[in-house]
Amino acid sequence: MKGFKTHIQKLFNIFGLTLEEFYQKFAYWSISKAKKQQALSDLVNILRRIVPNIAKQETGKDNGFHSGWELKMRAQQAFQCLIMMRAIEDISKKEIMVVDIGDAYGTQMLYLKEIAKRKHEIETLSVNLDPVAINTIQGQGLTAILKRAEDIEPEDVNGNADLITLFETMEHLNNPVFFLQRMAEKSLCNRMLVTVPYLSKSRMGLHHIRSQSHDPCYARNTHVFELNPEDWSLLFFHSGWKVIYSWIYYQYPRKWPLISGLLRWYWRRGDYEGFWAAILQKDSTYTELYKDS
Repeated sequence: MKGFKTHIQKLFNIFGLTLEEFYQKFAYWSISKAKKQQALSDLVNILRRIVPNIAKQETGKDNGFHSGWELKMRAQQAFQCLIMMRAIEDISKKEIMVVDIGDAYGTQMLYLKEIAKRKHEIETLSVNLDPVAINTIQGQGLTAILKRAEDIEPEDVNGNADLITLFETMEHLNNPVFFLQRMAEKSLCNRMLVTVPYLSKSRMGLHHIRSQSHDPCYARNTHVFELNPEDWSLLFFHSGWKVIYSWIYYQYPRKWPLISGLLRWYWRRGDYEGFWAAILQKDSTYTELYKDS
């Protein structure tokens, strides 16, 4: 494999590119076409005007911040904002309370406040177990509390909350069933929005164990469950919530069979094929049938 990569690098050297630069350009092209096909281009431009610089957000990549990563994050955030607006579109009251669990930067809440301001006054509360994240969010002028998702009490998320959001957070929880059941039973909020990495086949995450790493790991970069939409939906229903709307955002264009297959392989290999969003509503049908909880 090492020899193969060396030969590939020599090929790209002819065009004045490193292998990493090629990956960046390839990812940029893929996301550019994907956001256009999924009608996210205009919203990406709007988000850039609201928060011009997202370079300080953690990339999770050794190569740091670059244009391909910036576009990837913007398109993903546009997908999140679109589903957020869908989640609140039938709320008629002027003042809305949104609680974002796992919020690391406050970016989505800033977007929502600005995009929805003609119809709603958005009050937000962010929850995270990382003190650095809390300081970052508070530095944006937003309210935040330091707490684990599993330890949240009803009074923490405010009895008037209209929507609870978890953007790429559910897969980091050690016990998502426990968390979801507590939110269903103890919070007054009747609606939740969840986004998770999209996988066509469910698996356990725990990639640090797969790679036999003995370095310390933290919840913010450790996935426990990586489920497909069907299995997440079953887990939600078991825990007191049902899916009332869902959408898959793909990180590649899907209208060209041959190219799409290559791009799907590329994203599955190095990241995720896309992200799945689900708007949930309380439904105790199956929690009441389960007698040993």
